[in-house]
Amino acid sequence: MELSDYELVRYPSGQLVLIKSGTNAQGLPASGPKDVIGSFTDEAEARSALARLVAPVQASPASALVALRR
Repeated sequence: MELSDYELVRYPSGQLVLIKSGTNAQGLPASGPKDVIGSFTDEAEARSALARLVAPVQASPASALVALRR
């Protein structure tokens, strides 16, 4: 996923909501509904979740276990 697919919204109450926005055929933000990925009270936690979402997939869990056994 790309960083531009997500939006981090801060509400006046201090709550942070991570939202995934869709795109239309032209690659522009879609005007339809958005998916709520998570709700956070700590900005560092919200940014960490966002970083994990956009990070490339490393390796499958099975191959990670093999690497740990070596």
